[in-house]
Amino acid sequence: MNFFKRKFYRFYVDFLKGSNNDVKYLKAQYYLKNERKLDIEDPKEFTEKIQWLKLFYYTEAYKDFADKYEVRKYVKDKVGEGVLNEIYGVYEHPEEIELNDLPESFVLKCTHASGTNIVVKKKSRLDWRKAKKQLNKWLADNYYKKSRERIYKDIQPRILAEKYLSGLADGSIIDYKFYCFNGRPEYVLVKVEENGTDKKCYYTMDWEKVWPENITKSFLVTDIPKPSNFDEMRDVAVKLSQGFIFVRVDLYSVSGKTLFGEMTFFPTGGIKRLGVERLNKEMGDLIKLPRR
Repeated sequence: MNFFKRKFYRFYVDFLKGSNNDVKYLKAQYYLKNERKLDIEDPKEFTEKIQWLKLFYYTEAYKDFADKYEVRKYVKDKVGEGVLNEIYGVYEHPEEIELNDLPESFVLKCTHASGTNIVVKKKSRLDWRKAKKQLNKWLADNYYKKSRERIYKDIQPRILAEKYLSGLADGSIIDYKFYCFNGRPEYVLVKVEENGTDKKCYYTMDWEKVWPENITKSFLVTDIPKPSNFDEMRDVAVKLSQGFIFVRVDLYSVSGKTLFGEMTFFPTGGIKRLGVERLNKEMGDLIKLPRR
């Protein structure tokens, strides 16, 4: 896409952001990101079907599965509270948070959105005024407006304070994101930080790495050993994904213990096509859309 065309589409996306036409907005956003049209009338690829589910299936009725606090009740009922991370408090406003009551390291995350996290490794170094300003900004936003994910539209904005997790020598942790189709995990996206940069790759359920056609800077070349509790993680993903056409179940493995992260219905908002070209069609085929 040349400079002028990209500039036009950026303007067009910004213009449509304030409209109520979700389909037009998503089509423009998708084209800007992928330089190809979004087929929402006859979707075939993974991200196209994710957009369809976003618009016509996973509506406001599913909000408790996206709410980072309310989903804990579902997880506890399905697999037990042993997989839930420890929480220190739930707050409606940053002013309610008493820093003295929190440990030296913790995480603050908004319950009504995605990517709205403040990781505090050392409380003594936290700029609390700046953090409160950021939290208030996030709380004032309705995440639905960003990528038209209706599942987030009616979630009550709150702040969750939970235990900081680390599993590697540098204090970071590996994410294991299970892509589940009708209650069946098919792939796991492994995400880890290397030298300050997020790296990721897909593994099959047999723990075979899926290599992309072209290696990019974000591809995790390093081999990640299969977790000792992988079978348990897979079982948790199976139980939590039952009854859903598609959902990604995000888990952690900390010293051999399985911990729940969140349930994600629209990876990357369904905006960016998968980095492994063949998976766009293969994962798309695994999503069986209902008839409208």
